[in-house]
Amino acid sequence: MIKETSLPDVMESGDSSDAPDIRRAVLVVREERESDLGEEISEFRGLAVAAGYRVAGVIRQRRGRDSRFQVGRGKIEEALAYRADRIIFYNPLSPGQHYNIRQEFGFSAMDRFNLILEIFASRASSREAKLQVELARLSYEAPFVKRMVSQRKLSERAGFMGSGAYEESIYQDMRSRMAKIRETLKGVERSGAVRRNRRREQGFDLVALAGYTNAGKSTLLNALTGSDVLEKDQLFTTLSPTTRAISSDQDAAGRRVLLTDTVGFIDDLPHFFIKAFHSTLSEISCADLILLVADLSDPPNTLRRKMVTCHKVLWDCGATAPLITALNKVDLVPEGELERRMEAISDLVHQPILVSARDSIGLSDLAGRIKAALLPWREVEITLPNTPLGCGELSRLYRWAEPLCVEFGQDIRVRLRARDQVLDRLGLTAADPRGDRDRRCIDQD
Repeated sequence: MIKETSLPDVMESGDSSDAPDIRRAVLVVREERESDLGEEISEFRGLAVAAGYRVAGVIRQRRGRDSRFQVGRGKIEEALAYRADRIIFYNPLSPGQHYNIRQEFGFSAMDRFNLILEIFASRASSREAKLQVELARLSYEAPFVKRMVSQRKLSERAGFMGSGAYEESIYQDMRSRMAKIRETLKGVERSGAVRRNRRREQGFDLVALAGYTNAGKSTLLNALTGSDVLEKDQLFTTLSPTTRAISSDQDAAGRRVLLTDTVGFIDDLPHFFIKAFHSTLSEISCADLILLVADLSDPPNTLRRKMVTCHKVLWDCGATAPLITALNKVDLVPEGELERRMEAISDLVHQPILVSARDSIGLSDLAGRIKAALLPWREVEITLPNTPLGCGELSRLYRWAEPLCVEFGQDIRVRLRARDQVLDRLGLTAADPRGDRDRRCIDQD
């Protein structure tokens, strides 16, 4: 049985020890001598709970990295004494450490990255999300299989069947599967690019919601768009991009804006994980504007750590669009603490907006800031024939652009403002300023 009484301070509150469907886990954390991972361990515990585990204990060790097992042998034996369903390491395990732990102690080790993958796998609903999770898992496991093959080959002898032949075949199959998934996801990216271009041609500005996991992005999406996207106080609620239009009462001064909620960020994600989710993160890197959401209710050090992580991920995924920072959950900030939190991130944010998605605080200011940050539309004046065809074209202009002045006479003179993609669709490009025969450009700014 698990020694629950030995570590009463790390038991997960609210969990029932008699619940048969809750798996129990022991968390193993190695800290460097000069570091303190208190906040990170709390987040690590939250990941375990989000994956469906009941945390039976947290074992901490302050020392340098053990080359064989990551932590000392005694700490692994201490974790085994709990007889939990899982022993999860906070620190990343190398292929050699995985191999050594399994050979020495007889169990397959699991680290924090595996835990994140387990959460993603359990919540992936779309085909795209499932493929991205599979690619990330295969990218993670391929080096371990390769190490296993090399270890097995060390014991081969001439005249005997190679003991690593089966594993080597598995490794090649994994590589082939990864290549196939990447090709499929490239098709998804191409479809996404076509979809984004079509939306821009229809006059929409594209804004991507980004931020650390559980910062309240889905709640803010619902508040700005009037939709009912799933929102929960848990890590990684959203895996697949969700797009909604800003509602009329929050409309950014006449601009038609689409908000896209994306997967949340988290500390220490390996580069291959970001590459696996490139098709999802492209919604951020290809947006017209990025709305970075942060949880202002976090302690100052935690808030700063999460903001640094967000900026790093945005850099890694190639985001170049203008950035607005929305500091969410301002209603949960204790009195007198707002200044400390703002000071902690003063060098990381520029003119942030204080909002509360739950209590609808600051949403109109945020909508106005979104409009001001979007690329300005170009103004042009065109002439349409005063015929049913011309009136039909005028009707479409009201959907795709912002008519400023319409004069009816022998022809219909229209002065309008629109984004470049709409003007291109209308034939009002610099290369072809006159457009087609029924649409004559009179003046273009």
